[in-house]
Amino acid sequence: MMRTIAAALVSTALFGMQAAKAPAPSSNPVQVKTLLQTDKAWDDKPYAAYPAGHPQLSVLQITLPPHTTMEWHRHPIPNAAYVVSGELKVEKQDGFTKHFTKGQVVAETVGEWHRGVTGDQAAELLVFYSGAPGVPLSELQSKAPAK
Repeated sequence: MMRTIAAALVSTALFGMQAAKAPAPSSNPVQVKTLLQTDKAWDDKPYAAYPAGHPQLSVLQITLPPHTTMEWHRHPIPNAAYVVSGELKVEKQDGFTKHFTKGQVVAETVGEWHRGVTGDQAAELLVFYSGAPGVPLSELQSKAPAK
């Protein structure tokens, strides 16, 4: 009888050791949520080709203070901005505007002059650019060559 009890204890101990080594099922499985998937910018214009050359990705964290009006600028490459906090009104020179708030993604225009305007709160953006070495992320209208 002692041998049966000892065998049961050893068996239980071994089972417990194996159970401890086995990975526990995850209570927080990986979740994926598509925030944006598009082939056109926020102004509904389709994207054209990427710049030629070796690809270069850039990710910037940009914080715009409250009541800020950015300079007119344009992007020569596709990019998207995730609004981490605050809100942003984006406008083009022809008056077309769109409003973005926390959790939304701005599919930026390419080659179109535009600017962002913040409200009563600062706006924090994470901006993802897909370009090539030597290609600027943006160009200011005040520094653009005369046509």
